[in-house]
Amino acid sequence: MDHLKIYHWQTVDHNNAHLIIEGPVSPDLLAQWNLQKDLDAFRSPKDQQAALMEIASLPEGRIIVARNGETIIGYVTFHYPDKMERWSKLNMPDLIELGAIEVANEYRSLGLGRKMIQLAFAEQQMENVIVFTTEYY
Repeated sequence: MDHLKIYHWQTVDHNNAHLIIEGPVSPDLLAQWNLQKDLDAFRSPKDQQAALMEIASLPEGRIIVARNGETIIGYVTFHYPDKMERWSKLNMPDLIELGAIEVANEYRSLGLGRKMIQLAFAEQQMENVIVFTTEYY
């Protein structure tokens, strides 16, 4: 299955800073940045960054980030369901999980999660897949 990935970006002004929302981003870009210290809902920031890089390297993987300079302050992940999940047993190449949304505490009132999801669906690039999610934090 062809997983269309069209890069988009936008800025959000906040406290004299231009926050950038962009993606899908490559593992190489993710390696150049740091995760905000409080992005630890799922694992330590260092381990989470490694997980994001792994997801970004998958053919179906898609990472959208919000960042302040070189620091990732939020992210959204899309990937196939984990093999342990019942959803994966359907073997549907067009079934993608919205796996995680996380935004650093001090940026949570800006609507960054919504903006990242909207950017992920820009230009109908996910019109050929079914997106589901099972949890959020």
